[in-house]
Amino acid sequence: MDSITNSRSFALAMAKLILLFATSFLTSCATVKTHPATPTGDVLTTCRMLYEEVDAAIEGAGVRDFGSSPVRDFPYLRTTRLLASFSDELITQQHWSAWTTHMADLDAESRALELRNLPTSMKNHRNGTLNEELNRCRERLLAADLAQPERRAMLREAAHVPDDYVTWWQVLGLYPLTALIVSNRISAWHIETHNTFTTPLAALPVTGELVRWTSPSGVPLTTPQVGEILHRSLDPLGIPMPKVTDLDHLFDTFAPVWEVDVMDNNDHIGMPRLENGPMVDVTRPTHYRKVSHSRFDDQVLLQLNYIVWFPARPGNDIYAGQLDGINWRVTLGPDGEPWLYDVIHNCGCYHEFFTSHHLRLRDDLPTSYFEPPLLPQPAPEQQPLVLRIAPRTHFIQRIYHDESPLELLSAAQSMAWEKYDALRSLPTADGYRSLFGMHGLIVGTERAERFLLWPMGIRSPGAMRQWGRHATAFVGRRHFDDAFLIQSLFTKVP
Repeated sequence: MDSITNSRSFALAMAKLILLFATSFLTSCATVKTHPATPTGDVLTTCRMLYEEVDAAIEGAGVRDFGSSPVRDFPYLRTTRLLASFSDELITQQHWSAWTTHMADLDAESRALELRNLPTSMKNHRNGTLNEELNRCRERLLAADLAQPERRAMLREAAHVPDDYVTWWQVLGLYPLTALIVSNRISAWHIETHNTFTTPLAALPVTGELVRWTSPSGVPLTTPQVGEILHRSLDPLGIPMPKVTDLDHLFDTFAPVWEVDVMDNNDHIGMPRLENGPMVDVTRPTHYRKVSHSRFDDQVLLQLNYIVWFPARPGNDIYAGQLDGINWRVTLGPDGEPWLYDVIHNCGCYHEFFTSHHLRLRDDLPTSYFEPPLLPQPAPEQQPLVLRIAPRTHFIQRIYHDESPLELLSAAQSMAWEKYDALRSLPTADGYRSLFGMHGLIVGTERAERFLLWPMGIRSPGAMRQWGRHATAFVGRRHFDDAFLIQSLFTKVP
């Protein structure tokens, strides 16, 4: 009975959307020709209704994208933790323009993917024009809202990202007690990891066969060249926004070599696909690229993310399950040198930091109900870096620089690269669908550990999830995309 009711509700939402689109499109045709300086009230009302109906259709179809967060009462904008961190620092009109443009671009990007991921039956009614109309409405609504001081004040308050911890789970799970038990297990893992990293590289056990993957690249950039790219790409908020060609050069320069102890196909790097559920095609080794940023003092640092996927973490323990993966991140200082490397699994688990000579751990970190950062070794200063990866668990065992890069590259298997956003709309037998579902989780990748660790407040611990939804600490609260993550843990070396 519920499915019939949901089907009727979805059909009604579709019918309303089609009717509203036809009305709004005719209205827009009449108004666009005159190019009014300020949109009329009727046009703005129609635009708001259009966004409401589109949102209802997206929610009804279950294709909401969770890569960025909607801004309450401003349906044409979305934000991130980085952008939200600027809400109280907007002084000039240039600041406001850059800030809202970033949020508008996020919504435009997300909606284009959501519309493509809608069922084919609705796409037939769009005629390829709905996205264009939404873009026009976004410009009108933004112009009208920025002209009103009270709406600007509301936007400052609304542009925030809720954290990815469920507080009432922690209350129900007696967090003050259970967190102490989890802390002991985390400490044991830290000790195990340090023991692995202190083992000489040549003495690390090889259970299967060491296989290297790397991406073909051109001549790497020099440190001054990197610094020059970062400097010339600063926007009014001080965010480095390099153009596409410069980004390609940056990603090529700092791309790691993936050295995996391969026991079976589950240790092969591949390309995620949707075929009756998520799977990884190991015949197409691919790494995914994503840009992010972190704030440090009065500067915004560019971060390069390299993400790979494995078919599974095999085994009979509570951590085993379908799909596994690693996100290796390089944080560049304004001088063009890497200031920090860090890595997580694509569940947000096993966060490790590798510091350069630019940073050191803070002396004033909390000592209770706080998960101390794991620093297994200092970062090598030369490129390329080789990431030694264990079989089955895919734990990082060492990072090192290979002294023979030409031989290294010729011996490595080549892999392609894709934009990370490609995973947000993958082809299927009947259209397109995101790899990520509700709350950014990948359905089918659940781990048994969730039945033990839920009192920590993290949704489905161990499950693979979307970038921007990675809670990385079981004790305390920490997010991989926290704008001030690095500054909260490290300080600059004089």
